[in-house]
Amino acid sequence: MGGSSASYPEIVFLRRHDRSGYGFFFHGMEDFRRAAESFTLPVLRSFAGEPVPGQPQPLDHLKTAIATLLGQAFDKAVPAECGAEGISRAAAAGVLDRFPGPVPRVVVLEQVLGRLRVRPGIEFMRHPGHPLAVVVDADTHGGEAHFFNNVTQYQAAGESQANAACWLPQIIYRLYATTPSVVAGRPLRDREDGDTVVECRGINFGLPAPLVERSAR
Repeated sequence: MGGSSASYPEIVFLRRHDRSGYGFFFHGMEDFRRAAESFTLPVLRSFAGEPVPGQPQPLDHLKTAIATLLGQAFDKAVPAECGAEGISRAAAAGVLDRFPGPVPRVVVLEQVLGRLRVRPGIEFMRHPGHPLAVVVDADTHGGEAHFFNNVTQYQAAGESQANAACWLPQIIYRLYATTPSVVAGRPLRDREDGDTVVECRGINFGLPAPLVERSAR
């Protein structure tokens, strides 16, 4: 259960150099395949038919389409109509292309010298006691994320003033003394008084990684 490979990735991270990015959750093989195929099948259909001399093959067009949308995500230039869910589909397609067989349970998409790198996120399986990634679980497959290389970076974010671009790390830092490597949270509307509350959950990949609340000060 705690192995690093599976039939589908539980989380795919898109991590920028500034430690911002996205975290996408998949809830089973069918969910992952559906997300990937919702991106790949329309692209392949659009380039099906009689081959055009000198033009790339459909699979080459597909790789270009994946790289283009993910490149826009790295550059924070994704079209508004695409949104995080559209990026999650391109990310799933990119992971399926990179890992046609067993897939790491955590996959990281990065840019290295301007090129897309798809690698296992083994560091997220180690659970140092604080989050390495905090994800706003905003839609079907997740949403924006903040990444931390060490506890010092996490503490600095947690103790900073919350703002529209970064608010979930501060809430998690205030609520929890110990966490798994990945913590997700989503805002909910309280039915009784209409206030906004945040529901948080830790992702531990079946490994020992408690989510411990802070004691009252």
